[in-house]
Amino acid sequence: MKLDKMTDGKQPDSSQLKADTQAALVATHPCFSKEGHQYARIHLPVAPACNIQCNYCNRKFDCSNETRPGVVSKLLSPAMAARRFVKVKQHVPETKVVGIAGPGDPLANPKATIASLKAIAAADPDVHLCISTNGLALIEHLDKLLEVGVKHLTITINCIDAEIGKNIYPWVYFNQQRLRGRAAAQALIDQQLLGLEAAINAGMLVKVNTVLIPGINDHHIESLAIELGRYGAFIHNIMPLISDPAHGTYFGLMGQREPSSEMLGAAREKAGQSMQQMTHCQQCRADAVGKLGQDIDINSLENVEPALPPHIRVAVASKSNLLVDQHFGYATEFQHYLITENSIQAEANFSWQQYCGGDEQCNDDKANRDLNQLAHFDLLLCSRIGLAPRQELEDLGLQVDTHYALRDISDALRQIQQQMQSEQSNQHHLLVANAANAGCGGKECS
Repeated sequence: MKLDKMTDGKQPDSSQLKADTQAALVATHPCFSKEGHQYARIHLPVAPACNIQCNYCNRKFDCSNETRPGVVSKLLSPAMAARRFVKVKQHVPETKVVGIAGPGDPLANPKATIASLKAIAAADPDVHLCISTNGLALIEHLDKLLEVGVKHLTITINCIDAEIGKNIYPWVYFNQQRLRGRAAAQALIDQQLLGLEAAINAGMLVKVNTVLIPGINDHHIESLAIELGRYGAFIHNIMPLISDPAHGTYFGLMGQREPSSEMLGAAREKAGQSMQQMTHCQQCRADAVGKLGQDIDINSLENVEPALPPHIRVAVASKSNLLVDQHFGYATEFQHYLITENSIQAEANFSWQQYCGGDEQCNDDKANRDLNQLAHFDLLLCSRIGLAPRQELEDLGLQVDTHYALRDISDALRQIQQQMQSEQSNQHHLLVANAANAGCGGKECS
């Protein structure tokens, strides 16, 4: 619909434009509007680390039937995340939202988060990009988020009183220090409010999540909502604490009770005096896919085609076809290998336009190649590479390695496979240990 049609030919004022823009952002996002339920979302689990510890969170283990925030079955690299999005979009065309919500904090993993968002934006410029963060590092990375096109933001703010916060956050890692107690809570709250204000001023649509914890922050919800309204947050999502002891959280193990439905309703009613309330939250996993309340099994979707075992796709730049002996800028094709724990398989060579255009001196100003074409690789081996393409490739999630320069390609691939085998072994031991600690005996919990 054209604007002049909406306003009978009159120039719309800025407030009307802002309202129209906001309405468009809300309409197709299922987490910001109940009416957006016909659209689907995908959460990409690319952010394992966190910069704070919450007493209601344990990211170390999940079973397939768990549906709580911070839980995933498998971490993804940015390149894997982009491939998953493309696959999901093919099967669920209603997918309008791509979010990064953990399992840690997206902004404690800024490279992976930004690289994933860039790759998704390149694949589908119309999809909504959003992240869910604790807000500690929001100010630091806000410009990057805006640059890549994030317009929807969720910040979890459980209180604005450090005396309350010290009972929720045992530690916060800020300014290269691990803070504890009241100082930790105050640092987090200060950064959250700075980030909230800056994001709203920058035009982002901000939802605030609050975990309702009986006896700790339930008496504080009303004053929190007043403050959020004063800042201009769009919607407030008060979620009930999940404290099943089986999840291994501090609150769960200490017997912290969950709020009743009556208590949750009362908190939303009080907060609703100051803030629009969200009541349809499903407290989704960090790898959720599909419409709200109708999650699809990503494993079955990805298994429509024969599943590959854990693997690394490697691109090799070589003049001799024997050694890693070519500058990235002059390569016109890459040897392509698929490495698994048990095999190294040569695939068809990958041809593409030379990055430097044939100049003797590679001039970044002249280089105008779309590096997204290489995003399906996980690792690039070459003898040398300029700073600009290296940075851009790493932002896409593609690891660049020049340590194998002038080495035999076969030797380099075998060494990479050995590193992969070692990492797989360590991950297996960690999973077994976590399963044993959770009382599952290494098998799926029922």
